[in-house]
Amino acid sequence: MNKHEAHYEVRDGKLFVDGEAVPLRKGIVYVALARAGWNGHEGPLPLKLVADMLRLDRRVSLMALARETQSVA
Repeated sequence: MNKHEAHYEVRDGKLFVDGEAVPLRKGIVYVALARAGWNGHEGPLPLKLVADMLRLDRRVSLMALARETQSVA
């Protein structure tokens, strides 16, 4: 298990990882979240939802994981 657990949230149609926006269009973020079962409410995302989203949408997983890696360094 990582010492650093990333914090994911949705604000103003953008996906944030540890407070930094992931550079993806709102539509891509919403589609990925919907596929993972998101309820449509902005705010912090449960870890299960994040895991499902990252597993189901490669575009989001590549960008979000890159952002997570940068924030740890």
